Amino acid sequence: MTGPEYRDVEKPALDYLGELGYAFIDPSEHGSLRDGDNHVLFRPHLIAAIQRINDVPEETARSVYHQLLTEQDNEKWTKKLRGDVDESVPGQATKKTIRLIDFANPANNTFAVTNQLSVRGGKTRITDVVVYVNGIPLVVIEAKKQFGAKDKSGEAFDQIRQYERDIPRLFYSNVFNIITNRTHTLYGATGSPSAHWSFWKDPWPRSPSDFGEPFFASLWSLLEPSRLLDILAHFLVFEKTEESVIKKVCRYQQYRAVNKIVERVVAGDPRRGLVWHTQGSGKSLTMVFAVLKLKMHLTSSSPELENLNFLILTDRIDLDDQITKTFNNCGLRNPQRANSVNELRAIIRTGSRGLTVLSTVFKFQGSKKPVPDSKNWILLVDECHRTQEKDLGAYLRATLPDARFFGSTGTPIKKNDKDTYENFGAPGEGYLDRYGIDDAVADGATVPIWYTGRLTKWHLDGRELDVLFDQWFADEAEEVVEAIKRRGASVADLAKHPERIKLIAYDLWIHFQ
Repeated sequence: MTGPEYRDVEKPALDYLGELGYAFIDPSEHGSLRDGDNHVLFRPHLIAAIQRINDVPEETARSVYHQLLTEQDNEKWTKKLRGDVDESVPGQATKKTIRLIDFANPANNTFAVTNQLSVRGGKTRITDVVVYVNGIPLVVIEAKKQFGAKDKSGEAFDQIRQYERDIPRLFYSNVFNIITNRTHTLYGATGSPSAHWSFWKDPWPRSPSDFGEPFFASLWSLLEPSRLLDILAHFLVFEKTEESVIKKVCRYQQYRAVNKIVERVVAGDPRRGLVWHTQGSGKSLTMVFAVLKLKMHLTSSSPELENLNFLILTDRIDLDDQITKTFNNCGLRNPQRANSVNELRAIIRTGSRGLTVLSTVFKFQGSKKPVPDSKNWILLVDECHRTQEKDLGAYLRATLPDARFFGSTGTPIKKNDKDTYENFGAPGEGYLDRYGIDDAVADGATVPIWYTGRLTKWHLDGRELDVLFDQWFADEAEEVVEAIKRRGASVADLAKHPERIKLIAYDLWIHFQ
């Protein structure tokens, strides 16, 4: 193999993965590791790993191997990879939970990478690079000389789709796929259309300058062994819709923010943090990933992560509906929605552990009695700057005085908004994590807004408010006008006046005509 794709893209990727700890499997070994060219599991690696990780005899490991050969569903495979496999063990009365991967000790796994893997399916296809963990294929890498990074088109994307169609067996256990031409490296969840593939731009906690080129930073971010296991364990969800099941993998800002939250929980102090992720950046999914990792914590071990309860708070019914739907659709275990003040109080005062509760902050109105063991509660508060001042914030903190508070906002917090920084920010920190509008525009997650200001006769000038008020409310009943004056007319009264709305609508119509 001496072509430019191999020389310039595939070989450098293989060499770098070797530096990360992946053992290279030469294509000449494929025959001895598989039970035929229509199989993809590396049987000796998998059987040895099952024995090593679970301390079971070879007979049990072989039985698990044959059980896995029949599994064809990616979501079920993900559950099995996370530890949801039960198997009989000689000499034991009950079935034992079998772990396919040792998440807590990455070094106890077999990380391998191979190239030019030929798989026979509907058609025989040869893949460029496949990443294996314990004999299970987790990532397929397609190396191409050129492809359209901006419009996300070209042969590389078509190639992955062909593989998924023609040799589906290779993708039953797949975590995500990568395409790269060394200049650009994108990743996408199994079955994801090319429009949803993304760049991993930030190798946090390392700096881009730590790497010789972005190509290696991307490979490290996605495939460094402990990070790959972390993504598999905590950052994949299967969102159910009426039509289908959509697999989603985290974006770099979600991975970064969630791990910062987990690190803060493990550290024990400070017990709060403020996250600004701009609108459209996937804040609801970030909350799902945070709860998923804090609940499962397969790659982390700490007393601070045991017996936690979670309360996800919003300040609008429509947001509560949206986040509740996201949590339910993503299959997070047993989320409970509090539909009334009494229901919320009953749930949080049970003394139970492992709860995930969703509610609006207004259901804390008038609550002053602390719940038992409030230190075990973690609060994720959406749009936290809107509701935490004065009474509502006071009621919330009186009820859960020792809880950990993590606030999320889609808009930047003003520097003079001392309450939000005091309630959620660590001293002197500002934001625990920041993903601003410029970041989202650069990533293509948000489109830039171009506009022309219209300074017309209905533009609200403070010096003209009294005149405008008299003009626009001239046709209203006298008692209505007096009532507005008594409570104090606001700019909003004028901004929403029907005459002003008509004029603006007419101006827009004329413009586009």
